[in-house]
Amino acid sequence: MEKEKNIKGIKIRNFNTFMIVIACALYAMLLYATAQMTSRYNDFIRYNDEYIACHESAIEMNAASDYLNDQVRLFTQNMDLQYMNNYFKVANESKRREKAIANLQKYQPTDDELQALEAAKASSMDLMEREIYAMKLIAMAKGYADYQLPQEVRQVKLLGIDKDLSKEAMIARARELVYNRSYMNAKALIKSHSDHFVNNLMRRTASVQKNSMAALDKSLCNQKLLISLLFVMNIITFLVVTMLIVNLLSVYMKCIREKMRLETMGAYEFKYFAMTYNDIYELNEANQAMLEHKATHDSLTGIMNRSAFEGLKDFLKQSPKPMALILLDIDRFKGINDTYGHEMGDKVLQKVGHLLSGYFRSGDYPVRIGGDEFIVILNDFDEVNKNTIKHKLNLINNELQDTADGLPLVTLSVGVAFSKKGYSDELFNQADAALYAVKEAGRNGVRFYKAFHQRLWSALQHRCGQTFNLCVVLLHH
Repeated sequence: MEKEKNIKGIKIRNFNTFMIVIACALYAMLLYATAQMTSRYNDFIRYNDEYIACHESAIEMNAASDYLNDQVRLFTQNMDLQYMNNYFKVANESKRREKAIANLQKYQPTDDELQALEAAKASSMDLMEREIYAMKLIAMAKGYADYQLPQEVRQVKLLGIDKDLSKEAMIARARELVYNRSYMNAKALIKSHSDHFVNNLMRRTASVQKNSMAALDKSLCNQKLLISLLFVMNIITFLVVTMLIVNLLSVYMKCIREKMRLETMGAYEFKYFAMTYNDIYELNEANQAMLEHKATHDSLTGIMNRSAFEGLKDFLKQSPKPMALILLDIDRFKGINDTYGHEMGDKVLQKVGHLLSGYFRSGDYPVRIGGDEFIVILNDFDEVNKNTIKHKLNLINNELQDTADGLPLVTLSVGVAFSKKGYSDELFNQADAALYAVKEAGRNGVRFYKAFHQRLWSALQHRCGQTFNLCVVLLHH
């Protein structure tokens, strides 16, 4: 702590925090600008689509109106029922004009535009009455039966002066109705109202489209500005990182490669790192051999192998802490190899190694010492906690008996011994003795050395009685 108080220099953490805050703010602004640009782009597309749809609806409305005019005129000229049917098919079934008008009304016309549209629709209805009346005159002149005529034509009643006209006069009268100046004026009036509505609507839609485009351009400029600021910030960060970190890292890497102490220099964190590194430099040298052994693992199970265990024993003999040694055998493992093959046997070994690594602490040492034999050394663990060992071994045995993974059912025979201080060869022998007792009792079990020793003592007392006790007393003295 004294060293830490005396360290001076720029803290990379503070600089990093400052740059992160700036970057987050710029990124947030960029995201907001992007969202705005996306929204305005979508608005522009929508308004552009509305403008096109509005234009197409206006063309369709005029085209539908002209089509009706053409069909009624053709009917008065050729007096062919096909033209009449075409007229009413569009007027009653496809309703091209009405649909076009309905589409135009979707764009929220103003009161003035609505007034013009209503006037156009009213004039159009008046003109249709004139056209249907003309078709009635032709139908009467040609003598068409009622069933041949649309309902609208059948329902028309001729005026008194027209009823008494000759066929030729009726035809002439019908043609006059759809060709005279009054008819043309009515068409012009409809077009005038329609054009007023459409032109105003188109101008308003175009204005909205133009404003949307301007807003889109503004958002795009804002986005470019923010991207430029982020680029400048990244350049600044790169330069500072190069000066404060990269260059110094190169120096430190060289020192580490050459196994030299680090010079205390640079930013606060590097000074702190150098001091800490130098403090543990000597300790690292002393522990290097142990770490190399610890890194040696069994290639099949992934846990430590016997070679690592041999190196670990010397290290653990110096430990002042209590420990436990668990010695495990897979019951009848040879039978698994003979029955299922060595590949299946390898998978069983892998499963056992995985379970030992998973159920014991990260500071414990699971080891495969050869074949189907395993050891687990529990550092800083005393006999008071032996129920924990038994519980874990029961869980491991339960999983080994679960064949859901496709592996055959196996069990473990386990012997456990405890040491009050560090590792010793006697500790291994005690665990081996406990394991031997499990095998003699039929395998698939756990024995603790001390408990086993006490049961043996009691059994011998029971069999030999006072004579055994006397021998023990004499031997003790």
